[in-house]
Amino acid sequence: MNSRTPVDWALLLYLSLAWGLAFMLIALALPSFPPLTLVASRLTLGAVTLFAIMVALRLTLPRDIAWWGRFAVLALLGNVIPFTLISWGELYISSSLAGILMALMPINVMILAHFFIATEPMTPRKIIGFTLGFVGVLVLVGTEALSGLGGDAFWAQLAVIVATVFYAVTSIYTKRLPAISVLVAGTGTLIAGSVMLWPVALLVDQPWTLDFRWQPVMAVVMLGVFSSGLANWVYFTIVQRQGPSFLSMINYIIPVIAFVAGVGLLSESASADRLIALVAILLGIAISQRRPRRG
Repeated sequence: MNSRTPVDWALLLYLSLAWGLAFMLIALALPSFPPLTLVASRLTLGAVTLFAIMVALRLTLPRDIAWWGRFAVLALLGNVIPFTLISWGELYISSSLAGILMALMPINVMILAHFFIATEPMTPRKIIGFTLGFVGVLVLVGTEALSGLGGDAFWAQLAVIVATVFYAVTSIYTKRLPAISVLVAGTGTLIAGSVMLWPVALLVDQPWTLDFRWQPVMAVVMLGVFSSGLANWVYFTIVQRQGPSFLSMINYIIPVIAFVAGVGLLSESASADRLIALVAILLGIAISQRRPRRG
């Protein structure tokens, strides 16, 4: 595995921002866009964004049917199913609770990587780091967000949890792909997802009957361009460079970004429990990503 560079951390920060803000953007889009149409729209906008960059760089999509089969698997497991599950889940649960549940992904990745990637075995250090980070997420969001766990929103919560499993499986599958341009992989995946989902969205949602307002439309555009298109490119780049365990750290960085933005931009109080949570998350990242020195 390559050593971590400032570029790797910058890519991780972008992905954390793009996916962290996606929860808010989904909430803004849902009044006009049902989940299936929302996801299909963001996948298509993302595909158009990356394809334009591909054309500018004079790259081409593969003609090999085997690669399109891989793109279809990636799209189904990493975009279509989890995006739809999360969008549907946010109809019934808060984004803060969804954030807590999404923090289960690193635990899933750690377990799967142990069995399927020889260079990423499970170690006591990783277990301690991931556990500490997850505890920090719980403290940061607060117990009030956990009060809704179970009950009427049980299926929505389960949907988000299942989405984390699909994300974990996708990150492992991505790491095991044959060599290909990360830009081409991201574009092909989004195209495959759009082709698969639009027929279902047209049949179920009948989007031509919907009342589209400017704020939800702008939210979907931002979801498509930044949280799906460019984020997909960055996602493949990170997995290729550093592997799925490093990528899974975004689920701990996202709450940190929310905390800093709240205190710095919205003048929210930096209470003791939030500071403790922030320290726990940063320690969890440091412990799980620390590498032993070689003598």
